[in-house]
Amino acid sequence: MFLSPDRPAPISELARELGIDAGGLTREADRLELAGLVRSQRVGRQRLLQPNRESLYYADLLGLLLKAFGPATVIGPALAEVPGIERALLFGSWAARYRGEPGAEPGDVDLLLVGSPSRRAVSRLTARLSTHLGREVNPTIVSPERWEVATEGFVRQVKRGPLVELDLSRGRVRS
Repeated sequence: MFLSPDRPAPISELARELGIDAGGLTREADRLELAGLVRSQRVGRQRLLQPNRESLYYADLLGLLLKAFGPATVIGPALAEVPGIERALLFGSWAARYRGEPGAEPGDVDLLLVGSPSRRAVSRLTARLSTHLGREVNPTIVSPERWEVATEGFVRQVKRGPLVELDLSRGRVRS
């Protein structure tokens, strides 16, 4: 679960997801709120947190967190399990933010797979990843030939835009 500006998250769920004590997370949330980095509200007995988009530090922290803990750190290792993938690249708005381009927070993750993996395996995996990441993971599979030749508009457009290549051997981002 990501702490989204659009969806407040209960402290209890965040603590469970992070595997930490809810009391400790509450104390940290108090500190973050005092610093103006998060906002909270009470709904019944639950305290809901969300990032403070108006904070002077919001854009910089969002970029740092996306790079350090964003989809690339989860998707790479997961894709290593699927045979037939020769290359995996993130493109679109998430890749643009990762590369430092300004813009709105990405709502989804665009994933390009070069190779011939099972579409069923990719679909099952991306459904699990979407649930885990709290944002839709949209895979597109292209053959190595289509990627190399790049005669069609979609492939040319993806190649021109920002890309984040995933290292499938270790599940890390390639620089």
